[in-house]
Amino acid sequence: FLDETLDYRVRLHEEVLGFHLYLVDFAAWKLRFSDRSPVIWVRGHDLTALPERELAQSLAELIRLRNLAERNPILLVDGDGQGLRAAFKRNLAPILLLDRADQVAVRESRRPTGELLDRLSQQMALSLLTPYETSKPVSGSRFFGRDLELRRILQGSTSNFAIMGIRRIGKTSLLREIERRLRADAQESDDERAQQRIIVMDCSAIASPHDFVREVVRKLHPPELARLDNRQFPIFFPDFLQRMSRRFGGRLTFLLDEFDPLLAWHYTDGALLHALRASSNLEHCRYIIAGFRDLMRAGNSLDSPLYNFAKDIRLREMSREQAGEMITGPLEKLRVRFEQRSEIVNRVYDETAGQPNLIQFYCQALVERLDQENSRVLTPAYLTDVYANEDFRTFVLGTFMDNTTHLEKVIAFAIMAEYGGERTFDLEAIDAALTQCQVNTRVLDIEQACRNLEMAGTFAASGREYRFATPVFPRVLTEKYDPHFLLRKLQREGL
Repeated sequence: FLDETLDYRVRLHEEVLGFHLYLVDFAAWKLRFSDRSPVIWVRGHDLTALPERELAQSLAELIRLRNLAERNPILLVDGDGQGLRAAFKRNLAPILLLDRADQVAVRESRRPTGELLDRLSQQMALSLLTPYETSKPVSGSRFFGRDLELRRILQGSTSNFAIMGIRRIGKTSLLREIERRLRADAQESDDERAQQRIIVMDCSAIASPHDFVREVVRKLHPPELARLDNRQFPIFFPDFLQRMSRRFGGRLTFLLDEFDPLLAWHYTDGALLHALRASSNLEHCRYIIAGFRDLMRAGNSLDSPLYNFAKDIRLREMSREQAGEMITGPLEKLRVRFEQRSEIVNRVYDETAGQPNLIQFYCQALVERLDQENSRVLTPAYLTDVYANEDFRTFVLGTFMDNTTHLEKVIAFAIMAEYGGERTFDLEAIDAALTQCQVNTRVLDIEQACRNLEMAGTFAASGREYRFATPVFPRVLTEKYDPHFLLRKLQREGL
């Protein structure tokens, strides 16, 4: 019924410990389910063959063997599932279970997906079903927005792309989603070599150009590592990429995260970047790279091998519409009712300036509050809890510190010390605030720093005037620190 009537594709069927295990594509729900969500069929004779306690133990063993616990497995029980549900509950193991009555209700409903979700959402805390994630990159059903960027990259199958944006804006998640879709397409085509042509690397931990080349060789053809050690990589590497392109039947696709360190090497040893550019020009390789400041500068520098190398994709804040979809979509699927829906969406958007990670923090805090009160009604009053969340405060301040230079930090702290976090200010006001704290720098440097702060989501510009983009940052910062103290600290460190 799920496969043929509702078009939720079954991607795998195998027998494990005598149970039938299916992997079903529930990614369209945009919840904490995936395109390979485990569904386990508990047949009638399973219910009679084993006592409920032993049956629960056997199912728990299956879930452990296949590492399914974090993937919200669903049990389909051919009979009354109350005893089995109670057996799992006694062992403090939350489980999603649809017994015969549930299955009949779903099949006979005129809104079968809605009925299915209603029956699942009643069995588990919202926080275990909603897709919000604040601590790591996401993909699949937990990936929101960026549809335009995804289409550009996936449809530009022969082009290089440079994904640029501040830290924690979603670059790694976008790369993960691109990888997932490329691998899904390769699997659909039943071409094993297409899978092998996708190479994913995090460049932040790579210490030298030689280490980069070693990692590529290790991923594509490890037997050639000995050959690399006996030759200089500027000679070996271009030939290797050409041979690998032929070996795997087409253009190699490199997904390179944290690309900025590679750009620093160019000024001491430019051979690697020239080799990457040559492999692209010769159509052996395609590169999708992600970075921040150094990548932005390299793309605009005439003396950089990356000049006109890739099409720019600049990740910015989400639109109000995208934010609304992230906030309300998953919760409404789980039958959460919004009181003053527009006010909640607008407040979250205005207080986060559309920054996706901050939106997820808000959503996660709201869901935890609903779970605590065992409620399914969301009101604007719940939003006040977010500021008190220490993880949220740490994230807001950490994001600012990670995304800004010394001068940019000084400008933000000087503005808060002199004017507070609510009024607007122009370059003259910024210069006056800097003078007040005995910092003297060129207007051009101030102007560039303000543009960078705007790009980082700290400032918003309107004509000649700037303001803090969100009330969240100055409020959280001034509640935790005295801006005058932070200024003195930075000055001691040396501007």
